[in-house]
Amino acid sequence: MGKGGKLDQQSTIYTFDEVSKHDKKDDRWLVIQGNVYDITDWSNRHPGGSKVIGHYAGQDATDAFEAFHNDLESVKRYLKPLHLGTVKDTKDKSIEEDFRKLRSTAVQMGLFKANFLYFALYFLHVVVFEILAYLTLYYFGSGWIPFLVSVLLYGAFQAQSAYLSHDFGHLAVFHNTALDRFFEYYLLAFNKGASPHWWNHMHFQHHAKPNVMGKDPDVRLDKFLVVGQVMPVEVAQSKKSSLPFNLQDKYFPLCK
Repeated sequence: MGKGGKLDQQSTIYTFDEVSKHDKKDDRWLVIQGNVYDITDWSNRHPGGSKVIGHYAGQDATDAFEAFHNDLESVKRYLKPLHLGTVKDTKDKSIEEDFRKLRSTAVQMGLFKANFLYFALYFLHVVVFEILAYLTLYYFGSGWIPFLVSVLLYGAFQAQSAYLSHDFGHLAVFHNTALDRFFEYYLLAFNKGASPHWWNHMHFQHHAKPNVMGKDPDVRLDKFLVVGQVMPVEVAQSKKSSLPFNLQDKYFPLCK
């Protein structure tokens, strides 16, 4: 590493095959923008958690790195002490180029900029649904009709709170950690009694590795159901004699 964080001209050059071998919990390398970093020890101090960054051990994490961090220049300072060298080849280069071109186009079109009026009205109508749910019972009593109307209003409030907290959880509204987290905690913790920390931990893994078995928490279905073409094969390879999904033909109709 040169002065001022600049990379040395004689930095070590690795192949992707070499990098891919460092994918263990106690041996983690990853690639960001063509540079190789050793995150083995530092991953435990990663603000987003060791789990989500660990999913990219031995892989190219460039696109995830750029998608998950708003202030790239600030975050890159943490990478300097972890730098090992550069990677001389890349896999799926044409796909990566197409994806990055698409992202660049989206940025130029301003698609990542939030419409504050939209979110203000969205937040307002969520609050209005909640207030109306309580006022219905307060003014009209607890009869069946007021009760059902209140349930519908409160159900709409709860559902919309979840969707709105999702956007704040992604820091997609203000692009400011403190502000977005404040509204996320209000909507998710205060209104719904759920843990924003737990949701972030699980949901960030989903977006880091969507639909990848063993990494995306949202596809942990194999204890009860095996679907698609990949999941049945991987579950069968575990060679367990008996698992609940063996009975899925009995309870699957209940899920319809």
